[in-house]
Amino acid sequence: MKNEQYALELVLFKLKEGTDKDSFRKAAAELSDVLQTQLPGFKERQLLHTSDETQWTDIVYWSDMQMAVAAMEKLKSVPAFQTFASMIDSKDIHLLHLVPVNLEA
Repeated sequence: MKNEQYALELVLFKLKEGTDKDSFRKAAAELSDVLQTQLPGFKERQLLHTSDETQWTDIVYWSDMQMAVAAMEKLKSVPAFQTFASMIDSKDIHLLHLVPVNLEA
């Protein structure tokens, strides 16, 4: 996304002890559908994990920071998000909203 304005949402987390990873992947896919179809400003999402699946990273691109913040507020009442979030260890979440730096002079 070179030379393009956007906001990046970066969430580092671990799953709750005993969470079924296949159920979590299904919940993540359902949330992706919601992001694509119901939230203005959504651009792209990537969900990653370490090779042992102990640490997860969710990267979401938004058109701008206002859209990212508005989406976070709206998602709180969306069942697909509630299901996804219910599987995450709330004691081990790190959330950042970032904007790109233009390094071209």
